[in-house]
Amino acid sequence: MWWSIVFVLIIIFLIYCFLPSYWARNHSKKVLRRGPVQKKEIALTFDDGPNPSYTTRLLDILKEHQVPATFFIMGRQAQRYPDIVKRIIEEGHTLGLHSYSHRHAWLMSPIATIRDMNRTYNILKDMLGKAPNWYRPPWGTFNLISMFAAKRLNLKVAYWSIEAQDWAKDTTVEHIYNTVINKIHPGAIIVLHDNQGAPGAPERTLKALPTIIDTLKRQGFRFVSLDEMKGERHA
Repeated sequence: MWWSIVFVLIIIFLIYCFLPSYWARNHSKKVLRRGPVQKKEIALTFDDGPNPSYTTRLLDILKEHQVPATFFIMGRQAQRYPDIVKRIIEEGHTLGLHSYSHRHAWLMSPIATIRDMNRTYNILKDMLGKAPNWYRPPWGTFNLISMFAAKRLNLKVAYWSIEAQDWAKDTTVEHIYNTVINKIHPGAIIVLHDNQGAPGAPERTLKALPTIIDTLKRQGFRFVSLDEMKGERHA
């Protein structure tokens, strides 16, 4: 009897969790993983913020280097720090949804998934004064409902092509820099973090970022938002 229960649980896991996530991350044409390879354009994206200790300094760096970015922010953090969200908007960066509180998609029921996305969508819509355009799921994982919920809200879904593990405890500034530079390619979507991760992890990201930007500019790359990478500009 027990083996039949285990079998059913495995089937449920495959259908609801693993297979949708594998398909969305690797094969779905509805998920943006990289931009056009014909242009030396790359996109910086930052997840999990805003954070008053890091995001304001990150914005200073981006402003100094005149680099646009796309921020995938949590609804909970947006409610806590609306002034930072306002600054992100005013300085011309793009905002996207990253869930309300960063719960893993595999631990959320269909109803919870829809409610979470709707809640975050409405928070950002109120702050932006218009509908947000982008969604990236926490941990980069999807469930069976994730894509459906994003489609209902007319959200474009973004993944990434370069991850520097800047959230990890043992990741160094040098590792972040080397990973991005060694893996860079036309159309790259780089994911970094301005909140959460191991204690102090975003500090290392901030230390690596100016040198990353300078190096990539010298190599002839141009930084764009995800909207521009998709050939879309929103007033």
